[in-house]
Amino acid sequence: MTGLRAVLVMLLTVLAGACVASAAMVEPQPGALLGAPPEAVRVLVDAPVEPALARAQVRGPRGARESTARVEPDDPQAIVVPVPADGAGTYRVAWWGLTTDGHPLAGTTAFAVGARAPIAAAVAPDGGDSTSPLAIIARFLVLVGVLGTAGMALAREWAVGRAWAAGGIAPPGQDRLAAVRDAATAAAPRPVRRWWMTWWGLVAAWGLGLVLALPVQALSVGGQWGALLGDSRWGTAWLGLLVLALVAAGAGLVARRGDPSAGPAPARMYALAVPGLLGAILLSWSGHAASGSDATLGVMIDVVHGWATAAWLGGLVMLLALALPLLAALPAGDRVSLGAAVVVRFSSVAVSAVVLLVITGVYRALAELPSLDALWSTDYGLVLLAKLVVFGVMLVLAAWNRLVLHPRLERAALGLGDGQAADGPSALRASVRAEVALGAVVLALVAVMVGLMPPT
Repeated sequence: MTGLRAVLVMLLTVLAGACVASAAMVEPQPGALLGAPPEAVRVLVDAPVEPALARAQVRGPRGARESTARVEPDDPQAIVVPVPADGAGTYRVAWWGLTTDGHPLAGTTAFAVGARAPIAAAVAPDGGDSTSPLAIIARFLVLVGVLGTAGMALAREWAVGRAWAAGGIAPPGQDRLAAVRDAATAAAPRPVRRWWMTWWGLVAAWGLGLVLALPVQALSVGGQWGALLGDSRWGTAWLGLLVLALVAAGAGLVARRGDPSAGPAPARMYALAVPGLLGAILLSWSGHAASGSDATLGVMIDVVHGWATAAWLGGLVMLLALALPLLAALPAGDRVSLGAAVVVRFSSVAVSAVVLLVITGVYRALAELPSLDALWSTDYGLVLLAKLVVFGVMLVLAAWNRLVLHPRLERAALGLGDGQAADGPSALRASVRAEVALGAVVLALVAVMVGLMPPT
């Protein structure tokens, strides 16, 4: 566990310095020598730009200045900067802005008219086109909170709640329904409190991530707080996520009262999951998927990808916080019976989630990468490659759970055990802990990817 935490810290430290590849194309070209001043400089970036946040500054060779910029209505990826006629010499231009998928962009260029002297004073953009550790941490916390709250609630109902209602798995002819339910109900108060502490921790992470993200993004666009919140897609999504975090907290306060020790009412858990599921939609709507050529399809597929991630990773957190402590508190026979039922139900959810993750992940990778070599020749591709490697390790662990541990526990619950059932809960605990740690690494890499402009 310590080693995996060290890997996560290293990834955040190394990848935090990766540049956002704004890859702007500028006309006239940087360093060009022209016969007369152009009417405007045209900057073409890789994603649509928020018109309300586009800014620029021009300095001519004799002190003339211009500080306006506009986004072309028929080409939202183009920033147009008017240039004042200021005679021969060097002109310097800087621009700032925010793309509709939340990337701050900034750049500067220079060209000469007639002669390369006198030299104009430098213009330094006050925006930022690199990811910072604080921005990555903020995105990571929001991802963990949004996906984790939804997944924990759904998995508690789908796996533990339904396994408790069924009374576990028992050999044919044995009616252990009442005994298993009574034992689980008696043992559940402490694990249920642990589940709630974890769920509230995820809500707190969600809120803290939003608190950190706002000033970081506002500073990247020159402190334009009003325009950022009122006139940008990122700001709309931020406000929506804030409202949903408050709704989640309110739903938690209501659902916590009288929460049964085992087998919660399905409506209670679904109400806790809804804010996170809606939050995943906002994250997709304000991210890379919404800036592609087929934004509607891209967002829909990205939403499914997010929901599948929530079901799998949030379910693993639920196992660690609730199911495993509950099983540890039961007598041996009841532990095997209920444990097998929980694993069988969660395995079906996990397998479905993994299939969806693979299908939607392949589509998103093909949509974001222009060629295969971009996977190892660009910052975005390298982070995606690292995510795929970690995801592959998680798939190996998940396959072991499904193909080895799942059948072993099920056979033991049916009275067909081979003597290895006693090791099942401890093996499951070790596997789940490893998957949760690797899942955190995956979400950290996603937080880095969100801050990188996909290659074009």
